[in-house]
Amino acid sequence: MSLGDTVFSRWPMLRDKGPDDWAMFARVLQDKGKAADALDLALAALDHPDCGGRSRVLAGRIVNAGVPDWHWRLVRDSVRNAAYEAALRRVVGPDSLVLDIGAGTGLLSLLALRAGAGRVVACEMNPAVARMAMAVAQANGVEDRLTIVPKNSADLVLGKDLERPVDVIVSEIVDNMLLGEHTLAVHRDVVPRLLRPGGSVIPAEGRILAALGHDPTLESRRMGNHEGFDLSAFNRIASPSHRIKVGDPCVRLLSDVACLYDFRFDDPGSWGAVATECPVVAEAGEANAIIQWMRIDLDRSGAADAIYEVRPRPGAHSCWAAVSWPLVRPICLQHGERRAIGAMRTDSALSVWLAG
Repeated sequence: MSLGDTVFSRWPMLRDKGPDDWAMFARVLQDKGKAADALDLALAALDHPDCGGRSRVLAGRIVNAGVPDWHWRLVRDSVRNAAYEAALRRVVGPDSLVLDIGAGTGLLSLLALRAGAGRVVACEMNPAVARMAMAVAQANGVEDRLTIVPKNSADLVLGKDLERPVDVIVSEIVDNMLLGEHTLAVHRDVVPRLLRPGGSVIPAEGRILAALGHDPTLESRRMGNHEGFDLSAFNRIASPSHRIKVGDPCVRLLSDVACLYDFRFDDPGSWGAVATECPVVAEAGEANAIIQWMRIDLDRSGAADAIYEVRPRPGAHSCWAAVSWPLVRPICLQHGERRAIGAMRTDSALSVWLAG
């Protein structure tokens, strides 16, 4: 049954109406908490041949609700994509069942199939994103080998959503601080429950790295005297961290690199303490922040293309950013001076500071 037929079966009064009315009624459904119905109707409006400016905007707002903008950045990161595909090629075969957690566009699932996997089950908890991943599978002619399950991974059931424990779990549920997409909680759940003994997890390992540094954007993010008034008190409620571009040539690292945390995603029991303090040796210069970034090891093959690191350096490109944690005040570092970086984490959040 097409979306249009579904619309008329549920709401026959819309049969003689156009996409403007469909989109308006979808908005009413959304306001009444009927999100699934609103999504169906908004998608039908967008597919209508007469869908124009107003109806496209109204329906677009509904289908885009809760869809993160970073989906459009991730797929353009060719280095990331190549690293994932290379790792998949090293572990999958024609008999492999792969679980893709957080399907998004379905790109990792498609890469797994192209790498030789026999079958992929992908879960995606955002209904609109799951619907589009299904459309992507159909557009690429792989719907017979790729199943999109519109669920959170915690709700997957063996024997129902997955016919057996999987051979490979692949995901890209990290953020600039590595932890923000609940990657630890997800792996703590799915690895013992859904992965066969000896199966592979991609990425295999994730690290949170940091160094003392200079953030050239910091002054523009702080208030001082403006229009003759001192507004600096407002800085007390500024965010304790912000993103910086990894390729900014003015970002400088002023110490060696500390590994704050190292997570083997296939071994949740090895993750260790939530608080840490790591010594670093400084270079000469004025530091105004701790610069933090993440690294993922797609597998443990030792291959150069198995490592994806978001280390700041001139001209670097990444779909992710580095994170600046401003110091209370700038410090003048001497070459060889010893300092320490402190950190604390939960399963989904990170805090970083200058220790001591």
